Amino acid sequence: MQFFATVFVLLGLTAHHVRGDIVSDALSATPTATITSYGNIIGTTTSITGSTGTAIAVNKFLGIPFAAPPTGSAGRFAPPKPPSKWTGNLDTTKVKPACIQNFAPTANRTFVEEVFNNPHPPAGENEDCLYLNVFAPKKKWDPSKPPYPVMFWIFGGGWKFGSSTLPMYDGSHFAALEDVIIVTVAYRTNAFGLPQTGAITNATERNLAQLDQRAGLDWVQKNIAQFGGDNKSVTIFGESAGGTAVDMLLTSYPKGSTPPFRAAIMESGVLAYLPLPPCFTNDYIIWEGLARALSCPNPTDADAAFACVKGKTTAEIKKAQEDFPAIAFAQANECDNFTVVTDPRNRMETGNFAQVPVMLGSNTQDGSFYADFYRDSNLDTYWAGSFGSGDFVNAQRDRVKTAYPINGEDGRVDLMTQLTQIATDWNFHCPAVFHAGASAKYVPTYRYLFNATFPNTRIQDPARWPEKYQGAYHTSEIPFVFNTFPSAGATPDEVKLGDTMRKAWAAFARNPNQAPITGWAPSGTDGADAMMFGKGDNGTAGMVKETGKCEAVWRDWIQAWRP
Repeated sequence: MQFFATVFVLLGLTAHHVRGDIVSDALSATPTATITSYGNIIGTTTSITGSTGTAIAVNKFLGIPFAAPPTGSAGRFAPPKPPSKWTGNLDTTKVKPACIQNFAPTANRTFVEEVFNNPHPPAGENEDCLYLNVFAPKKKWDPSKPPYPVMFWIFGGGWKFGSSTLPMYDGSHFAALEDVIIVTVAYRTNAFGLPQTGAITNATERNLAQLDQRAGLDWVQKNIAQFGGDNKSVTIFGESAGGTAVDMLLTSYPKGSTPPFRAAIMESGVLAYLPLPPCFTNDYIIWEGLARALSCPNPTDADAAFACVKGKTTAEIKKAQEDFPAIAFAQANECDNFTVVTDPRNRMETGNFAQVPVMLGSNTQDGSFYADFYRDSNLDTYWAGSFGSGDFVNAQRDRVKTAYPINGEDGRVDLMTQLTQIATDWNFHCPAVFHAGASAKYVPTYRYLFNATFPNTRIQDPARWPEKYQGAYHTSEIPFVFNTFPSAGATPDEVKLGDTMRKAWAAFARNPNQAPITGWAPSGTDGADAMMFGKGDNGTAGMVKETGKCEAVWRDWIQAWRP
């Protein structure tokens, strides 16, 4: 299970304290809205300081139920169901709990949480978690003008953890400064969100995580007009596992269909060009392992094991996964050809995907966090842990050794810098390059590279993760997109870069058929054109043309994994 231990922790969150002195809550002029068929909600108001120093108000509606609580015998391990109606005004002034989190293996938990889940979800975690949050402009919408575009955020976390409630995902700056509506959605993860068992006879009811996301999108289609939003102008965007989820949506809506979105953004995460199968349809041995870990008497009997696991407490199921990491890491998506297709790469290359504009990209040191787990090891051990062994696997390992020598070239001065480049290229950079090239044949496509690092956005744990090895690490772009990086110690270049990226993302949501910012050229079919955001602590942005070692080292290897 070393393979899974490397692969499935690769899709994460981010860790930062937010600009709390710029975002301030106030309960004056309380906003309300009516959710079609369900009832009224009452929210709160936030004040954002604009560029001129003027306070700009934003409406926040936090913890809106978009599905019934997935609890009890009818809800646990079942597709999302509509919420019940309520009477009076429903309080949506505070976030709700995150879905159940899993940080296996427990030996790495502190470090993983420090990087990807700090601070923790404000309201803790609970199985009752299917809520979303809406950040909307406070100023009265003029019906004579077009409604606001909507950006629908899907968080990352390797399908094991994550939350829509983390402060870094606060959409207030987007709503106040760009006149767009941000929706952040919850979804179930780990065994609670991906119960791959033969006891669920309908394969389309096993990918609960993706079904939760789709339920959130359906809620937007039906209700976002109540907040001044345009349900025909929805941009889905996500990072890491969230970016992969966006790709799943992109490739599961074939050409000619009408998807519930008109544009897609993938940050450091795609599905179609990972050197891995898109899903793991198997003999359900992992669910059997979970049943054994929970001391179920008949773990090989699908129905009996399912009933046993379903009857355990939340804490028992969570602990079983964290005590036996192989269970957690091997849980994966079902190829149901509804939420996840068996042939995402073929769909991209033949144009049989949702015909919407695409923006995607990666960070220049996306792999640095994952390389750190092998700091006392070597490339051979890293490779075996990632891909196993065998003639095919070993031949690529030797090819990689030749292509990435520790000789000072491109900053490769030791094992950590070598593994960072390798992990970045195969899992993030090259999949984005190849995806951009394929997408560009059919729809407007814009690729970016994030290459910035500032002292106040680095992880302050030098003994565990020295700053010199962090770089533009996985998830570090998110606070710039949302403008939630720390205000304390922020440099003018940092603020400038955050403004540039927020504006670019919002511009793409407003009109995805034109360049997000001046000078951003669309990708060609080689995927080489990219907008570079930042260079170290420099906040500039400019076009580059690069594919690195993607064609020479990784194209054939990734193509060989074509399902």
